[in-house]
Amino acid sequence: MADTKERIGVEPADPLTSETPAGEGPPPRRPTDEERGRWRRPLMIILGLLGGVVIYALAFQQTEVDLTQITSETRQRSLTNILRNLAQPELVTYDTVDEAVTSELAIPCGATVSTDPRLVVEPSCGDPGDTVTVTGSGFEAREFVELRFVPDTEFDITLRLATTNADSDGSFSVDVTLPDRTSDEPQELLAVTEEPIGSWGNRVEVYTDANENGVEDNPILPASGDFAFSLGGSPDIPAVALVNPAGETPNFVTTGEPFDAVNGLARGQTAIPLGEDTSISGPIIVAIEAVRGEVEVQLEAPAGFDLSNWRAAIYDGATGEIGTTNFVADSIELSPRISETAWITLDKILETVFLALIATTAGLMIAVPLSFIAARNIMKDISITVTNFVLILIAVPLGAAAGLLLANATRSFLAPLEGNPLGLVLGLAALSGLIFFLIRSAIPTEDAEIPSRAERLRRAGLMGLAGLAVLVGLLLLALLLEEIGVFATVNFGWLGFLGAFFSALGEIVNVGFGFIAALATAGVMANLASKLGYSIRKHTPRSAVRTLNVVLAGVAGALWAVLVGQIIDWFYQIGNPQTLVVVPAVIGAVIGIAIALRGMHKGEIQIGLTIYYMARTVFNTLRSIEPLVMAIVFVVWVGAGPFAGALALALHTAAALAKLYSEQVESIATGPIEAVRATGANRLQTIVYAVVPQIVPPYISFTMYRWDINVRMSTILGFVGGGGIGSILQQNINLLQYRAAAVQMLDIAIVVASMDYASSRLRERYV
Repeated sequence: MADTKERIGVEPADPLTSETPAGEGPPPRRPTDEERGRWRRPLMIILGLLGGVVIYALAFQQTEVDLTQITSETRQRSLTNILRNLAQPELVTYDTVDEAVTSELAIPCGATVSTDPRLVVEPSCGDPGDTVTVTGSGFEAREFVELRFVPDTEFDITLRLATTNADSDGSFSVDVTLPDRTSDEPQELLAVTEEPIGSWGNRVEVYTDANENGVEDNPILPASGDFAFSLGGSPDIPAVALVNPAGETPNFVTTGEPFDAVNGLARGQTAIPLGEDTSISGPIIVAIEAVRGEVEVQLEAPAGFDLSNWRAAIYDGATGEIGTTNFVADSIELSPRISETAWITLDKILETVFLALIATTAGLMIAVPLSFIAARNIMKDISITVTNFVLILIAVPLGAAAGLLLANATRSFLAPLEGNPLGLVLGLAALSGLIFFLIRSAIPTEDAEIPSRAERLRRAGLMGLAGLAVLVGLLLLALLLEEIGVFATVNFGWLGFLGAFFSALGEIVNVGFGFIAALATAGVMANLASKLGYSIRKHTPRSAVRTLNVVLAGVAGALWAVLVGQIIDWFYQIGNPQTLVVVPAVIGAVIGIAIALRGMHKGEIQIGLTIYYMARTVFNTLRSIEPLVMAIVFVVWVGAGPFAGALALALHTAAALAKLYSEQVESIATGPIEAVRATGANRLQTIVYAVVPQIVPPYISFTMYRWDINVRMSTILGFVGGGGIGSILQQNINLLQYRAAAVQMLDIAIVVASMDYASSRLRERYV
């Protein structure tokens, strides 16, 4: 019977799992997956909600969320003042005059006082430390009022008691504490308000104390044409440079021998002995005298000459270094006018925008080539033979060292031409002709037959000489740009910034010449090593190649390990040759031999993915370091200012853009790549014709977006000395000058919104 059940497909009960005794009915039905899901889903939702509550409770605890402080009257009053100040940016300056309302006050009681109907003190007398109530009326609505106490003394002083604002009716009431200033006569309490001078429909001329000497110095010269002023400082050999409002230096004289100014307003100009050149139009310095820690200067100019916004700078004739700088006289301004805060903010916001532009451009130049080695689809199929790999590893550091030696030798060779613009021009012209001749000789128009090995070696030698000539010409060009920059800065007046630009370009190339030479030489050596590896594998028995690979791999591993040891020693100053040379060399040799054996077993080494992972690791590390931290490091290196901020942002931008660019390369369509490869194109041609056309639009979009980010980030870098508008924003916030800070915040908002609009239009048109 059992056989019959098995034949018709009835499965017998398993005695180990069956729980139903014979004769008691079928086993209980198990719930299906659908039935279990009906109660599991609500349970998971409840657990998720409970988990979210716990997480946010911990978040509130860590962030110390506390709303009890918002009910404090002091905090509400402070917040109100801050918000009102931020809502009134200091865009316009009105010169003001103080208007004082007085009231008599007796300390102690006993003197008879009369009450002013606009300012009432109740009580009108008291002892030092008592509190009295000062009530004012008849003021302008919401006018700022400062209460000052005028003590009975022979000195012209006042004591500040309190500040307040009148209400909408022009009235106020404030409690003040009486100072410890007693007198038999009634003393005065002043309510001082500032009355603006002029209006936009009727602007009034006023003097501003530009030279901050506390005296009204008329900038319009009298009929005699004489004017005297003084500057702080007492150099051994005083010299004075006059600078006009356009930034030019028409008069620069010294009491000693001629010298060149090394910095400051007269940088690059020569100071002439006092009294030698009187052909200068405008003010002429006729006397310089050092008296009691100051330098007194006498100048002459035509009657009626306006010295407004002219500046003077003291130089030390012994060192050429600048000392004190100040305005020569007061200046005549119109009230009202655009505030100084607004002009400074405009200057700083332009500095911020251009800082971000330089950082974005530098980061772009680094990120574009590196983005390809950080793209997996480009690098994954790159492999190299063991022989070529170990030879390249040996050739790169040796080539870099040779490049540095070559750079030093080139500098020494061209040293006689420094400061000789004509010699630099002639040398650059001669090198240009030589480079053209060498390239034409090395690359003929057409080959009638396959060139022989000797011919190929000759061409390679000519190209090497051409490359060497290019390096020499690059240094010549850098030196020439510096000379052009100095000349243009001195002689181009307000266009001198173009000279500074050329000079900076020359300095950049000059400073980076060693790195450029090392990189170029390392690349050439790596290429020669690859060709040597191919020749060895072609003309050497296989067994000898395997032995040579192991030996060279050990040498390459030891070489790189020693280099790493030297880097570690630079950071940690270990100073133990055995630890830094012997041990790393042995470990590196073992690792190199192991890699070579593994590569020979597989046939080739997949170098592409190794480079890919290394590049991604470097980019991620650099992106993880905040630009604020980078700015602190660069401020120490190059000094506080926008250059430090630009370097910090450039480094972070390069890492961020390289990541974005590489991910875009990884997401391109493979069809064009396969089509180009089918034509027999090499890897470089494939990238140029199949990859680049697909990535140009997103590259433009990412670059513009990064510029926008850098503008916003550069405002923060100013807090650590990285230049830009952040420096004055921090200063105004620290000084509680919220109206001035509001100007900077308004400018930042306008610039960010404008850049967002401009970038969206550019993306719409080009992307």
